[in-house]
Amino acid sequence: MPLTKEELFKSEFYQNLKEQDRAQYLSELEQRRRLSGAVIVTENDNVIINSETPPLRNDAGVFVAVEDPFDEGQNLTDEDQLIKISKKTTVYQTSPQWDLILNREFEEL
Repeated sequence: MPLTKEELFKSEFYQNLKEQDRAQYLSELEQRRRLSGAVIVTENDNVIINSETPPLRNDAGVFVAVEDPFDEGQNLTDEDQLIKISKKTTVYQTSPQWDLILNREFEEL
């Protein structure tokens, strides 16, 4: 007989399975961070997160967004989960002098 959601969440087997998946997910995330250089492990096994970490990307260079394992539906807010975009714009100067230098009128060929 299938379980209801309430019964499922109370089930010890389900809780153990969920915790096991969470631990595997966190270990894979830590492994990705170590490979990308986002995490530095000292001699005493202390983990230091690099403040200038690049965003996590897969082998194809696509950004990898990681879900928070403790808050479903929300992304992690760590440094490697942020894409920093530098806004670059081109500013064109307009001056009446340009009309004297360049012929800007459309003409037939």
